[in-house]
This record gives sequence, structure tokens and C-alpha cells, in this order.
Amino acid sequence: MTVTSINIPRQLRPLLWICAYWAIMKWLGGINFDTIAAGVVILGLYYASRPSRALIGYTYPIFATAMIYDSMRYYADSIRSDYIRVQEPYLFDKTLFGIQTAQGVLTPNEWWQLHTHWSLDLVTGFFYLTFVAIFVMMGLYFRFAPRFRDNFKSIAASTRMIWAFFWVNLLGYSTYYWYPAAPPWYVALKGLGPADLSVGANPAGCIRFDQLLGTHFFTGMYGKSADVFGAIPSLHVAYPFLAMLYAWELGSLRAFGTFFYLIMCFAAVYLDHHYVLDILWGSAYSLIIYYGLRLHNNYRETGSFTLR
Repeated sequence: MTVTSINIPRQLRPLLWICAYWAIMKWLGGINFDTIAAGVVILGLYYASRPSRALIGYTYPIFATAMIYDSMRYYADSIRSDYIRVQEPYLFDKTLFGIQTAQGVLTPNEWWQLHTHWSLDLVTGFFYLTFVAIFVMMGLYFRFAPRFRDNFKSIAASTRMIWAFFWVNLLGYSTYYWYPAAPPWYVALKGLGPADLSVGANPAGCIRFDQLLGTHFFTGMYGKSADVFGAIPSLHVAYPFLAMLYAWELGSLRAFGTFFYLIMCFAAVYLDHHYVLDILWGSAYSLIIYYGLRLHNNYRETGSFTLR
């Protein structure tokens, strides 16, 4: 008897994919309103119309990333390395980027916590809150704006951009487990001793943004954080760096892309969420993914691993 492959109609694939996601989350013990709502939104957009289906077709790596991240809270502790790096990132920044003060040598994070200003809180908080949305909007512009949507090279580049988001996240998430690291706000609260695994996520300097506007954006967002000891690499910086690279490749939004990256580098330190080491690590991952996808794309087109 010959075993033939099952040919699933294209229209049914999203439904089966979402049902599989719900089943996995149920098995992990994490099925909730947010999980159901996310799946319903995806299916609604897919089946609503051709334009919305095209939108989902382009952005589904974003949704896939969100689903993976959401699931991590149920298995992170069981696969993470037992050795949490608390001192190493702190001492790296203090040694290489330390600032001499009357109180002694401070890390950039420690120095900025003594020099906060409401205007910086407002600007950095805004970008720290909207960084994923800005990345996605730039990707949608590069894919669907009239000047790009009929250009084969632009379509290829914008597609690589959205998949770069997915792959840099997977690379970053894996690092959380083999090199778990405490963020600077943890050191400010708990010191440099052995890691306290019971500590919950903390909005750190982002709380100043909420206090300014009377909102609860960051307290709500960090209440759902999947991993406290995932400071390395800084994905808050990795996404803007990818956006900047594709902006320069496509010759559009270059100034904004560069500003987006630089303000996020500053915000990550100013808001006490990342060390300079985390920023360098996240930027390096983005660079690896960016050129890796370009080489892969060129190999598929020409059979040669060359940059064009």
C-alpha cells in the first residue's frame, strides 16, 4: 500500500494552525482570553477580504513570534541554565563604560538614574512602548507603499525584513536559556548576589512614563513578561537596528530609521532595562541575521553566496 501525503486545502491551513496553537497552549496550561482573542483576530483578518489576507500573509512571522514568546512562560524555568549572570554584565559595563563620579565609578545605567528628566522620560517611554509597532509599520510601508509594492527587489527586501524579525527573536530567545542575565534594574533592587528567581518583571524607569501620563501601559505589559532574566540580548534594540539596515538598503526612511535605532539604544540604558553590553549583543545578532538572509536570498537567485 502506498502512503500518500495529505493535501490540505490552502483555505483551511490557517484554521488548522490556530487550532494547533490553542491545543498546545491548552496542554501547557496557558489557554486564556488573550490566547483565544489573538487566534480569532488572525482568522478574522485572513478570511475577511483579499487585502486583509495579504496583510496577514506578510505579517504572520510577527504573530508566530508572539505565540512563541507567549508560550515561553510555561517552560522557561525548566530549560534555563542554572547559572544566572548577575555580576558579569554589570562589571563589563562598569569596566569598559564606567563614569567617574564623586560616588565612585558608576555604570551608564546608574549615572542616568541620577540624571532623569521628564522630557527624556516621555520620549524614551514612547519609543520603548511602541517599538514593535514602529518596526511593523516600517515593514508595511516598504511592502505596500505605491513606490515599493510593484518592485521585485523591494518586495524581496521587505519580506526578508519581516522574517529577520522572526529569526532574530528565535536567536535572542535561545540566548535567554544558555546565557540568562539579570537586567540592571534587578541589580539596583537586589544587588550582585545570587539570583533571586522569585523576582517578578519590573517596568524600572518606564514607570516614570506611566506616572507622567497617569497610565498603566508598562505595569500591564511587564506583568505579562515571560522571562525576567532575558536581558541579553536587547531585542528592544535589535528590531530598530534591523529597521535601520533595511531603510538604508531600500533608500527610504533612512534618517528616521537611524534615529529610531539611536533613541532605542539610549532608552534601553536610560530606562534601566539594559546594559551597553546587551545593546552590542542585540545589534550583533541583527547584523548576523540581516546578512545571513541576504546571502541566502542571493544563493537562491544565483547559486552563489555573494552580496549584491
